[in-house]
Amino acid sequence: MIELENSIKDKINSYLTKLKKSGLSDKSIDTYSNLLKHFEIWAEDYGLLSDNLVIMEADIEKFIDYLKSKNLSPTTIKMVLNRTKEFIEFTGGKWYADKRIYRERSKTESAKPFSELELKQIFNHLKTTNKVYYYLALTLYGFGLRVSEAVGLLPDDIIEKEGQIFVRVRPEISKFSKSREAPLILKGEYRDNFIDFIVKRKHPKLKDKTLFTYYNDVQKRIITIDRHNVKSYFHKLSKELGINITAHRFRDTYISYMVAKGIKPLTVAKWVGHKDINTTLRYYTKLTTKDELEELQKI
Repeated sequence: MIELENSIKDKINSYLTKLKKSGLSDKSIDTYSNLLKHFEIWAEDYGLLSDNLVIMEADIEKFIDYLKSKNLSPTTIKMVLNRTKEFIEFTGGKWYADKRIYRERSKTESAKPFSELELKQIFNHLKTTNKVYYYLALTLYGFGLRVSEAVGLLPDDIIEKEGQIFVRVRPEISKFSKSREAPLILKGEYRDNFIDFIVKRKHPKLKDKTLFTYYNDVQKRIITIDRHNVKSYFHKLSKELGINITAHRFRDTYISYMVAKGIKPLTVAKWVGHKDINTTLRYYTKLTTKDELEELQKI
């Protein structure tokens, strides 16, 4: 058993080292280490083979039961699962979950959209300091995408229909492996900037490159942004601007905007890829009127 523990511990340390090199703060590294400690202990007790980390749904369910037995909050359990999944994939293992196994949320957890002033401050800062992340932020907010979906987009995934700009989320980058389309809500200067960016990216030589693959003049190499890069960058930007910035808050802002404008929650759920309409109703309808909710019940 000691050999198993050390083997998994070594892999966890390698994972944390990679995150630290990507720019993640020592505080965040400590948090991730504490979260993964739950998996390390459970894996030893469960007898998981460290050199072949293949986690099936039945394993995940047992892991969740273990986490619940430790009286962890729903939010913490969700964080442990997300971090463990990323760790498993980092090792070259497999995390087989055909459905979203853990759906509970803390009673206090809800959507946290940016205010209009915060959004403008973020966009204006990025436009002058980091164009790549400026366009990424426009994409996250403009279409309400998950970060894993945004960084996987290809130029041809941005389409135009009847004078409207849409994103086509392919099954291979969608969270639930189901394609969908969502409209762009950017307006004015931000919309013009985004369209100019897409027109340039639709160059034949770039059609097979993700939207956020670029040549770094300082490092003299091609870089493809992934969700780890995004998390690290927004963490630094949060400190710089004094705003809690996460990729998901752009998505929260998109959804809350749609609901506040009177778009039916069922339509919003379809656009943003909520597998369960209750997710939309429970966490985003604080900006929805009673009449709109009653209207939805008629469907």
